[in-house]
Amino acid sequence: MQIFIMRHGEAQSRFSQDASRELTPLGQAESVATGKWLSQSAEQVSLAIVSPYVRARQTLRSVQRQVPVTEVMQTEDVTPYGDATDFRDYLRALIETRPELTSILIVSHMPFVSALVDALCQQQHSLLFATAGVAELSFDVSSAQANLVRQYIP
Repeated sequence: MQIFIMRHGEAQSRFSQDASRELTPLGQAESVATGKWLSQSAEQVSLAIVSPYVRARQTLRSVQRQVPVTEVMQTEDVTPYGDATDFRDYLRALIETRPELTSILIVSHMPFVSALVDALCQQQHSLLFATAGVAELSFDVSSAQANLVRQYIP
């Protein structure tokens, strides 16, 4: 199974309320470029899990213009300071109970995206994610272990 962990595109400055920050024109272009890359890596995404923050939802919409997404789930669990270990456990359970899922895209924020890669791979990659950057993981259902395949930076 493929798991794509993506940081949102470039957003407005922090002078506004964090959850309501929107993508800049560059952030929109980055998100489209990442969507094109994703469309070459996966024909479709079975499930997208997205932060409720405006910039993450806008990023996902840009990606969806490039690659079909079957189902979208929005959750506070993947906001910037979500607990990556708890979410990893939830994700493992979700994958075990939903065998039809072949690829998952998670659109979130730093530092959560970096911590989630480490939690899923059970080793310290400590990746720095560029805006709209993606880490592609290969997840082995039988061992519930992921391996980092590659990272994309738009």
